Amino acid sequence: MNYRELSLLFEKLVKNECTEEEADLLLKLLSDRSYDGMFRQLAEKQLQQTAHGESPNDASEESLNLKLEAILNSGLPAKKINKKNVRHLYKWYAAATMLLFLAIGAYVFKKNRPANLVANNHQQKITFGGNKAVLTLSNGQKINLEDAANGAIAAQSNFTITKTKAGLVVYQANASGEGGSAASAAPLYNTITTPDGGQYEVVLPDGSKVWLNAASSIKFPAQFAADKRLVELTGEAYFEVTKVFIPQKKVNKFEKMPFIVLSGRQRIEVLGTRFNVNDYREENSVKTTLLEGSVKVNTLNGDGQQTSPLSAMLRPGQQADLDRGNIKVSAADTASATAWKNGFFQFDNEDIYVVMRKIARWYNIDVDYRGDMRGKVFSGVISKYSNVTEVLKMLQLTGSVSFTIKERKITVL
Repeated sequence: MNYRELSLLFEKLVKNECTEEEADLLLKLLSDRSYDGMFRQLAEKQLQQTAHGESPNDASEESLNLKLEAILNSGLPAKKINKKNVRHLYKWYAAATMLLFLAIGAYVFKKNRPANLVANNHQQKITFGGNKAVLTLSNGQKINLEDAANGAIAAQSNFTITKTKAGLVVYQANASGEGGSAASAAPLYNTITTPDGGQYEVVLPDGSKVWLNAASSIKFPAQFAADKRLVELTGEAYFEVTKVFIPQKKVNKFEKMPFIVLSGRQRIEVLGTRFNVNDYREENSVKTTLLEGSVKVNTLNGDGQQTSPLSAMLRPGQQADLDRGNIKVSAADTASATAWKNGFFQFDNEDIYVVMRKIARWYNIDVDYRGDMRGKVFSGVISKYSNVTEVLKMLQLTGSVSFTIKERKITVL
């Protein structure tokens, strides 16, 4: 097949105009290394058209940024896509090749679109989440961050609290203050809380960044202590911790200041690193996933005190799973663990209850179940910014569940 013929075929797929035979042929050619150059040109051309608003499909900017790992686990038929054959495509231009996979996904979904998803006009009230959170200052004052104007919104302990145009909260040291040096005897604690259907990013007083998932909160001092940085977490958050050095007493040397995360069931000690913590109370286990650096995970008893000797050191690419006081360390799918932060749902052989809790938190909905749900597990990926019906349709493709929507309640059948 020459370039012109392949180009016409690719264009038909992007427009969802392919026949089943044509789609199968294109997928077969994708696994043939001799067509690498042609596919690269087509993908880059399509990306350029998208950048200029000329794309015939509706791929959003978030869709173009989906990671290949998530696409490869999107639930498309395994016989259609061979991981080994497409991994080398990612080396050229990841964003460009996403268009091809999105087009394939659109074709497969259109062909297998379920017909029995029941919905009514009330579904229009169910919108996806966004940057929503409430900042509670040490004096009890609450600031709705969604409604707050950009710029300085409060000041505390030699810090100015600012909301940026990008929609995040930043703690900035005042020029006349000491900033991140020794804190006062009575630290002033702030809390940022996201509701169902909310998420938010904050830059802490030490420069560390935290992304909060829906229905989560983080409590921290407006100025950290002289010897440690301690925050308290509920729900889920992704951390990028900044390394901070403090002078050792009586010697001309510096030591790293530890960063400690306390959640309901565990204590994490880090120095400078990137990791994700999932500690929703309604979930059976706590999952800590390390992307960079090192962390030490310790179990806590019901009184919030550290227990011994249950602890684990994690290396990059590992996950600690804390369940009923026991810690299991295993290789992690970091893309899956941080999918929520990057704008999409990723389900990896998860049961219907876990899946629907994720959906409920993001769309701020209630969920009811009818019938036996045992053994119903799902794998797939879809943008968090899709209409909720599109997410449910993806789940329904398995044929094991169906849904009804009434006002803000989804019933699983």
